[in-house]
Amino acid sequence: MKESITQSIKSCIDAINHSGEGLDLQVLETIRTLASQPYSGAGVGIGTEGYRGYRPSYQEVIKIFIQRKRINNNLDWEKALMLLYDAANFNEEDILSSAKNIKDDIIFNHLLEHVISNLAAKNDIKNALKFISEFRTTTIFREENNKDSGYLIILRHYAAKGDADNFFNYFKLAEPGKNKSELADLKAYLVECFASSHNIEEAIHLCKHKNLGEKFQSSALFAFAKTGKYAELKSTFKKYPELQQPEKETELSLLSTAYLAAKNNKFVVEDDFEVLFQRAVKSDRKITSGAAAMQDAVLFDLGMAEYDNSERRERCRKAIKNTSIKKDFDSSGH
Repeated sequence: MKESITQSIKSCIDAINHSGEGLDLQVLETIRTLASQPYSGAGVGIGTEGYRGYRPSYQEVIKIFIQRKRINNNLDWEKALMLLYDAANFNEEDILSSAKNIKDDIIFNHLLEHVISNLAAKNDIKNALKFISEFRTTTIFREENNKDSGYLIILRHYAAKGDADNFFNYFKLAEPGKNKSELADLKAYLVECFASSHNIEEAIHLCKHKNLGEKFQSSALFAFAKTGKYAELKSTFKKYPELQQPEKETELSLLSTAYLAAKNNKFVVEDDFEVLFQRAVKSDRKITSGAAAMQDAVLFDLGMAEYDNSERRERCRKAIKNTSIKKDFDSSGH
């Protein structure tokens, strides 16, 4: 099997170097054989860390290829190559050595991001940083050294840990001017992860960092609300009334999130159902939560929190005006 994987790796690289033309049927056969055998790879995922650090697993990727009849473009060859590297349990140096045979600089950089993501998943940031120097320069609209792609992976790693000190140590290297949307999301992710393991006072203080600001306070409050610490969140809004944001009904929305989380976690909390329900039904339907009216989102949470109380559950259900959300409510029964 080792020889078959080695040959398939070579076939993937040859295909990438020849615009997607290659021995795809043989490679697919190797992958299908791998699917029937015990997995012996690193178990840290395939490809680049994407949204908030998510990476598809080996099992997820192999299922995609099992269903494929052909491989006919470079991005699919690239994904198959990453899969085979993992199946062969190549270390990061071996992957880089093999990937250097690829002529396409963009594909090579994608594979390098895979390597750096592997190292970040293993908490080996020291070596992950060393690999960043291997990025190839590309020119599409302008010449770029692409090192920021590596530093974005490092930032995702530290954001997931809620490690603000190390996050901001590498912040400027990720080129904030170029990666505005990515870094805005990563900063929110950092605040959420920090808030989930610290008290709300510390999270609010973090938002005073020069590279964050008040707009990230909602991320801290939302993360704290999801822990179900309802009483603490309620006290925070009383202590810092400027966080209530009545024009957005921030307090109501987050208290309902915390109330549901507390009930799900079987925490003992004050029975505030009636207060929250009355605030919800009187709220402005023009205020949104994602793509829906905030009012319906709050009523959904309250109904789920009180699902075992048929009278309260039905009141919430009747008050929800969005048909789709009402259907979700009906299908989300405990």
